[in-house]
Amino acid sequence: MKNNIIGYAWASALLLPLLSPAYADTQSNIDTSCHYGNGGVDNLGDFFTCGTVSGSLRSLYYSTHNAYFAKGFNQDTISYGGSLKYQSALLAGFQFGVSGIFLRGINHGDNSHTISDIGQNQNNIGEAWLSWQWDYLKITAGDQRLDLPFMGDYDWRITPILYRAVDVNYGDKDNFIRATKVWRYKPWGDDNFLKTTAYTDIDTPTNGMWGAGAGRAVQLDDKKLSGQIWYEEYEDYTRLVYGESHLSWQQTVMQPDVAVQFIRGTSEGKALAGEVNSTSYGAQLALALTPSLGWKLGYNHIAGSANSWNNGALVTPYAHNSSSGPYFAQPYFTSTQDLGSGNAWATEFNFVATQNLSVGTRYSFMDLKPSVASASINQSEYLVYAIWAFDGALKGLSISDFAGVQTSPLYDSSFWQNRLTLQYDF
Repeated sequence: MKNNIIGYAWASALLLPLLSPAYADTQSNIDTSCHYGNGGVDNLGDFFTCGTVSGSLRSLYYSTHNAYFAKGFNQDTISYGGSLKYQSALLAGFQFGVSGIFLRGINHGDNSHTISDIGQNQNNIGEAWLSWQWDYLKITAGDQRLDLPFMGDYDWRITPILYRAVDVNYGDKDNFIRATKVWRYKPWGDDNFLKTTAYTDIDTPTNGMWGAGAGRAVQLDDKKLSGQIWYEEYEDYTRLVYGESHLSWQQTVMQPDVAVQFIRGTSEGKALAGEVNSTSYGAQLALALTPSLGWKLGYNHIAGSANSWNNGALVTPYAHNSSSGPYFAQPYFTSTQDLGSGNAWATEFNFVATQNLSVGTRYSFMDLKPSVASASINQSEYLVYAIWAFDGALKGLSISDFAGVQTSPLYDSSFWQNRLTLQYDF
């Protein structure tokens, strides 16, 4: 433990020189020497020199014990890394971006009892894309981040999930039509783009996936009604339909937001993960109990299917073993779609204590069965977290800690985990 603390301090020290005001002053404000027209800069020189630099640097202390309920399966890891990105200015609708990613481990503990939950050391090109934009239409091609259902770049680990894709979007966040074709993806644990998926026990390459979706939002007096619908086809795995709708009261006491969702998955092609016959329903209520205190309650029902993968669970080739996701009822350590069928609940309180400090607690209960013959895992997860965001000269720097435990009557030992992160976004 002493070595872990020393290692974490070392990782933090490596990042701190980048956090000084002198470094921050070199970052990209609009250059008054750049010549801007209606669609961005107006010459090729400014296209390159008037671009921006951004990035995210992290130092992570990750501790897990009896991981995934395997007694004695422990890991205490200290790692640091992140990404550094250059994005050109806009010229005649064109723009490009390129980033480098890196990951290094300081202390991986006793290798005979560790698990690879962070990923191997990485050092490579991350994003590399070219886009063209006209009015509300934007086309992006290359290695990029995506924010599609079950294909986001969300995750708590140090390096992002990326996709080699062509993404076409018309509209804004609420009102849009979008189509995407993905050929390869870069998981959090690798710095290469792969033709396989997050199911690491399946090494058959595929031609990726394609998907299309649309969203619409309308204002109804003091209420906002919004919805989105998606179709995604993962070659030789699954066809997936996803829909979600929200009705939010914007001027009512506690500003309630009521949401429903529907998820349907069926087999596609060779069904490499197994037969897929998955149907999920969900509902969620969110309230602003006070201006500083928010509460959320989510529920999902996943219908059982004896001859389907994980008893009717959803196959998600690029979101398997990733944190978070679209399900309203979601544990923090694991993913609902990986656990089986049945009923799932989750509730969370978040308190914005000050301009800098947010704290919260979260509980989830997974009454799910991975097979017809098995008992319900009846998994409870108890989580507490705190986030401190600095301001002033250290704006962009934050420190967060997420700690919790999962319990299940099927196992003799509890699954503990702690994630302490020092992060600088610029």
